[in-house]
Amino acid sequence: MGDITLFNSLVLPTAWNINDKSQFVSIDSSGLKVNYTDPNDYKAVIICANNPIPSQCGLFYFEIEILNEGKNGMIGVGYCTKQNNISDFMPGRKYVEDKENKENKSWGCAYYGDDGDLFCSGSCKPYGPTFTVGDTIGCYLNFRNDDKMIFYTKNGINLGIACYLPNNLDDLKNNLYPCIGLRSQDASVEANFGRKKFKYLTMTNDDIGKELWEACWINSKTFDQHVDELKNKSNDTLVLISRGKAYLIIGKYEEAYAVLTRLLEIESENIIALKYRGEINYMMKSHKN
Repeated sequence: MGDITLFNSLVLPTAWNINDKSQFVSIDSSGLKVNYTDPNDYKAVIICANNPIPSQCGLFYFEIEILNEGKNGMIGVGYCTKQNNISDFMPGRKYVEDKENKENKSWGCAYYGDDGDLFCSGSCKPYGPTFTVGDTIGCYLNFRNDDKMIFYTKNGINLGIACYLPNNLDDLKNNLYPCIGLRSQDASVEANFGRKKFKYLTMTNDDIGKELWEACWINSKTFDQHVDELKNKSNDTLVLISRGKAYLIIGKYEEAYAVLTRLLEIESENIIALKYRGEINYMMKSHKN
């Protein structure tokens, strides 16, 4: 199981922030389930996680299960800065820049269930399918590579790259929170910040060693060290799977594709390699577009 709470040296998002929320939402005792309580669908609300994503993290991933889509299904899943007002607008639908005071700058990105659109810093584009009760939406954030980006999953299926992070990334470091936006009567969702197995199996430590798994998440030299060690066993099937999946997790798609292609030259019907290479091929096409 992939459990991102295992990185004891880092303070990670683990639940919703019960101390900074709108009066129109309730959060259960676990800190994970959220209900929208406004009977009129009048107020848009944002709920942020209890901690920002630390800058030492190379990447982050969380999932939201839709327990009830509510009256109109207006549920947004994504990331935002703390400066987003919790009661005025939905995440990603507004961008505020104060050049004199960076503390007042807000940024957000969210994928919406009612129409499948993606909103990022006030701009909108069609992105993926709609989602409703019973669906699980995952949100992946990559800080590690030159192309720093976000993608989503639905019920364990990768939907492709959604957007790229702004060039002024330093303004977002230690100020970017997993979030949801709600504006749908009786809507209810539950978050998974890594306490249980993700629906998107790529973001688990299945098929990959625990040490390499941890190195993928933390932006440190240990990842390169682990991969170098694996290169010395380049013809071992399990090693090639580990290398390919590790590269996929951190967003190095060309390297991952090459490793898994080599594995398929050795074992042409390897189901795991075929699965991951298919996903990588889709992501590379999405990246070029």
